[in-house]
Amino acid sequence: MKRIILFAALMLLAGMANARVVEKTFTVRGHCGMCKNRIETAAKGVEGVQAATYDLPGQALTLTYDTRKTSPRKVQKRIAALGYDAGKIKAPQEAYDRLEDCCKYREIDGINDHAHGEGHHHAE
Repeated sequence: MKRIILFAALMLLAGMANARVVEKTFTVRGHCGMCKNRIETAAKGVEGVQAATYDLPGQALTLTYDTRKTSPRKVQKRIAALGYDAGKIKAPQEAYDRLEDCCKYREIDGINDHAHGEGHHHAE
């Protein structure tokens, strides 16, 4: 029994030694509070992502993730599929076209304090 417990403990430690949790920040184009929520939710939905925080004014997503399970590229692909340019991956036009009008950053490039028609779109 002691051998089984020792073996299990060693396997757990070996697994932890192979885990590599890192932090990376990259650009993601978004425009409002709804964008922030969608971007963070998409990133956190990728297996291996432990944390995702989107800085709306800075247009930057900071990820904490396990390199054994995912990569920034996988997260960027998921975000781009929603319509947001992420890192070096440009969102497909058809995905971008599905965004709410207030989220269409390509049309309002450079304007981060755009007045939206509905208050629920604003970042807080």
